[in-house]
Amino acid sequence: MLAAVARRGGSGSSALRLTAGPVVEALQGGGAETGCAACGQRRWASKKQGGSTQNGKDSNPKMLGIKLSGGQRCQPGNIIIRQRGTEFHPGPNVGMGRDHTIFALVDGRVKFSYSKLQDKRTISVEPSAQALAAMGLPKSKPAALQTAAL
Repeated sequence: MLAAVARRGGSGSSALRLTAGPVVEALQGGGAETGCAACGQRRWASKKQGGSTQNGKDSNPKMLGIKLSGGQRCQPGNIIIRQRGTEFHPGPNVGMGRDHTIFALVDGRVKFSYSKLQDKRTISVEPSAQALAAMGLPKSKPAALQTAAL
């Protein structure tokens, strides 16, 4: 620890003189405090430690949601909605996969419906004329054809 002492010279200029002061006296006195403890030396980290952050980790997108809207044409196997859990329930001519994906079983148009009594949203497919003819059913009566849960 150096002490600064201002000293005026004869020419009127002020000069600064550095003196060791009590540190030198402590070292020369042979007291109990000798060495680095008397000098007041401390070691600091040579490199700053990096902090932690909670940013930067994000999961991959799962591409969930409605893929075909109500009234759109669909073919067998087309995914209508991808979901986690059964937000939408399968109706006639619609199947549900093991990950709750709802897909079309016949060629036709997508139909969304809501039941207030059961508080349930249902997705179904109204089959087209060609799909009805292929199944051997009359065109005028598109009844509930099939429901499959795979």
